[in-house]
Amino acid sequence: MAKAILDSADLRYEDRADLVETFADNVQRMTFDGRTLRVEFCVVRMDDPDAKAKKRTGKSVPVVRLVLDLDAAVDMFNKMNSLQAALQNQGVISTAPKAAAPAAAPAAKPKS
Repeated sequence: MAKAILDSADLRYEDRADLVETFADNVQRMTFDGRTLRVEFCVVRMDDPDAKAKKRTGKSVPVVRLVLDLDAAVDMFNKMNSLQAALQNQGVISTAPKAAAPAAAPAAKPKS
């Protein structure tokens, strides 16, 4: 919907009690084509343990594919930035860069 129409309208939020929630534990893909943002939310499903396997295996299964127009995507980013700032202020998350691994010592030159 055109942003000008939304800006001039007096919209009120109306909750829907019948709307179900969907749990996701990772975002697999995000694509933007210049007009719409597509976000794919997934859940991890682990395979049954195998005593012979060296590593556990599993898969990431899509549960929601959300498509937002440009205005909604910008609105979501702005709200997520506000949430991030609040979580940083509460000490829940940190923006400090992770320490880089120490550089390997240079190889010794052979004596001639």
